[in-house]
Amino acid sequence: MNEWKAVWEEDKTSLGVVRPTKVIDLEIRPAEEEWKPKWQALFSQMLLFGPPQKPLSKLPYSFHYIFECEDSEKPHTAMCEDWELGVLFLNERERLGSDELAAKSVREKFLGELCRDDKDTRFFMGTKFPYNTWLVLGVFWPPKDPQGTLF
Repeated sequence: MNEWKAVWEEDKTSLGVVRPTKVIDLEIRPAEEEWKPKWQALFSQMLLFGPPQKPLSKLPYSFHYIFECEDSEKPHTAMCEDWELGVLFLNERERLGSDELAAKSVREKFLGELCRDDKDTRFFMGTKFPYNTWLVLGVFWPPKDPQGTLF
């Protein structure tokens, strides 16, 4: 992670893959209840073409991975902006009838399943322009290769 921050400072590289050595937690924090006024104005604009837009549901929480990687002196914290996480939350809220239960279910999936010890988890990371703030944009979790590599 520190390596990506240094590369961004050098040439503004804004996408990368991080292989955490240890995923400590998926922290759930309360989020703003309403969209920013600037975004609300964009959502309310009329379209010239196509059907009217459905209103976007705003998640009541933000989700943050706390993890270590090879260049860590201390754990990193990065907000998870994974589209699949948001859709899972909305589906679970519908199924379970509660924001709290939906958040717990998302945590179980994104921490307990995607980051298990038998998974070779990778975070697809990107920066929040124009800052050197890195976000988790997606999670890839293939099984660990128990045989290792020959070369």
